[in-house]
Amino acid sequence: MTPASSNLPRRYPGLKPFERAQSAVFYGRGEDVQRFVNLAVRERLVVLFAKSGIGKTSLLQAGVAPELEKQGFIPLFVRADKTNTSLVDSIGEALEKHPSVGGRDNTGEVAGDRLTLWERMKRLEFDLDGLPATPVLVLDQFEEVFTLGHSETSRRRFLGELADLANEVMPENVRATLMQRLQTKDAKMTPALMQWWERQPELRLIISIRSDFLHLLDEISPLIPNILRNRYQLQPLNRRQAKAAIEEPARAAGLFASPPFQYHADALQEMLDFLAGRQAASEAEEGEVSLVLRKQDEIESFNLQILCQYVEEKIIGERHPAGFEVTPAFYEGHEGLEREIRDFYHKQLKGLPEIYSRRTAKPVGHREDFILKAQNLIEESLVTPIGRRCSMVDDFLTSTWNVDHDFLDTLVETRLLRKELRLDDYYYEISHDTLLPAIIESRDLRRRREKADQEKAELQARLAEEAKQREAIQAQLKAMEERRKLARRVALFSLTTAVFMVMFTILYLYNWTQAARKELEQAEFIVSSEAFPAGVEAYQNLIGQPVKSAVLRWMTGRSASRDLEKVERLHGIYDTVVIENLIRGDSLFFRDNYSPALTDYREAYETLHQYTRLNDIVRITEGDTIWRIQRANITERYESLYQRRLFALNAIIAQFKIRQRAAEEFAEARVWGQALRIFREMETLLPEHPDDLKSLQDAVHLNQEPREYVAAEIKRCLSQLHY
Repeated sequence: MTPASSNLPRRYPGLKPFERAQSAVFYGRGEDVQRFVNLAVRERLVVLFAKSGIGKTSLLQAGVAPELEKQGFIPLFVRADKTNTSLVDSIGEALEKHPSVGGRDNTGEVAGDRLTLWERMKRLEFDLDGLPATPVLVLDQFEEVFTLGHSETSRRRFLGELADLANEVMPENVRATLMQRLQTKDAKMTPALMQWWERQPELRLIISIRSDFLHLLDEISPLIPNILRNRYQLQPLNRRQAKAAIEEPARAAGLFASPPFQYHADALQEMLDFLAGRQAASEAEEGEVSLVLRKQDEIESFNLQILCQYVEEKIIGERHPAGFEVTPAFYEGHEGLEREIRDFYHKQLKGLPEIYSRRTAKPVGHREDFILKAQNLIEESLVTPIGRRCSMVDDFLTSTWNVDHDFLDTLVETRLLRKELRLDDYYYEISHDTLLPAIIESRDLRRRREKADQEKAELQARLAEEAKQREAIQAQLKAMEERRKLARRVALFSLTTAVFMVMFTILYLYNWTQAARKELEQAEFIVSSEAFPAGVEAYQNLIGQPVKSAVLRWMTGRSASRDLEKVERLHGIYDTVVIENLIRGDSLFFRDNYSPALTDYREAYETLHQYTRLNDIVRITEGDTIWRIQRANITERYESLYQRRLFALNAIIAQFKIRQRAAEEFAEARVWGQALRIFREMETLLPEHPDDLKSLQDAVHLNQEPREYVAAEIKRCLSQLHY
């Protein structure tokens, strides 16, 4: 990358939302932009909602804003992210200082009166290219009104004044002041002035909010009854939209860090299939695990931007000329795409800067320790045991991991974390759900590696101790041999010498048999910790020494060959429980395939019964029973599988309730197509086992079996759609 290109804009913004200046490379949302603009121009209040990362801010800034300006509207983007002043004052100040303000109407203004949002919008005059324009107040990330540390007084005042604007109602305090001036027969209160006050400000309102906070708008419906009447849900990109979002910016003209390039049809098809999850679906059918957790033909902008930015940066780094065609070989095919998504989290970690946040610019010192601490903080504190991301207050993170706020702000600036102020405390969480599978995989791999290293160190310590014991025995045996040689050279063999030799012989045999017994106990101990490969090797070593095996069988009544057969059977069942059922169930659970995950967890639970039955008593010592496998391990695995079954069933119940409520609302509104789509999603949630179906039926209070209920509702929707 040349120094000049490093300062030029990219065709794909990556993790950041599109800005107004990037509208020339904002593609794929044309239909959404047109439909939403038509709705926003026609209606006074429109709500835009979508999941996090779908692209609400990009749509508004790079798509909707230019179209509104073409129709004589001026978008005014404001945020509720300042908590040091009241919401009304901070937003009002932002409106007053907006560069599009061309003038101010001071009609009937009284010095000292507190201006409401309604009066500000009535008095401010906005210009667009020198001509009067209708303002469009865009309240982006509206959930910040509720999630950040705003006082209840500030929030209540802001929502009340927003309701006056949305409902086209003069604020009560303004009306009361005017009535008081009329009653006192103020000479300045002319009929013309009253007509001016009665005219509502001409404007449009757009509220943008995450889907998981949409219920908060319903809670303020008593203030704004029609707040959810005109709502627009931004869906993930479909294949056609994603195709435009990939290839159009690549060939757009303009000054960019990369030259214009294009995608080969095979590359474009492979990228779309990958982003839509089709490759993941085929791999799942073959029993493999993939990080692509997408519904078919639904593509999130977050992943698309990661891959496209990866392609563009590779073109810039390799200095390809204009007109370069991207082929699957250029990005190493599906494996390259999979690796880029999988390695994105690790690349962000490895790309952590040499200095802390831009605010202080302090050097980080030991960078490897810095990266390792960041990885541990993210994987251990910001992911729940069931694999969900969670928020943590800054005090907990700084005290737990011995870091400061510069450390946390550095992770925010590198887009690994997101920071929010709530109730005078800063909370941190993973920046996006797309990073979650890679983080969970990294966490599990790291934990397994740390556990393996610990077990290896413990085993090496035991082996070293045993080696010392063997060396001591060998030294003793060598001394005995030297004494025997010395005794043979003595002409006269005394009785004392004979007794001495017998004693040492007995000691040798005793030590040898004890060493053999310890080898057997060591093999049992390894198996009891479920380190089966090492346990099999230990038993095979015993079997390879027939004399030692025979002595152990005579001493203990145990057959090493029969024990090896049991260990190999336990090993096979363990692999079935942990590797096949448990890991596959976790993979399905993380991809929101809760019903198949629940089935795998049940199969693992049943297989564990066989494992338990094979766990016989090896021997009984003084006051203790030695089992082949530690009972605590089996009990823990039972509890883990039970919790996983419970989590999967609860997830099914929660998702079933959410979709049931949404489907019934659409059915009540006679939007049968949407209702049918949701009921079909509910059909995929249904568990296989009768007990789980009964639990689901009880949890959602159905009078009939869930399968019958969903089938009946689908049939009703199809009949209404005249299929």
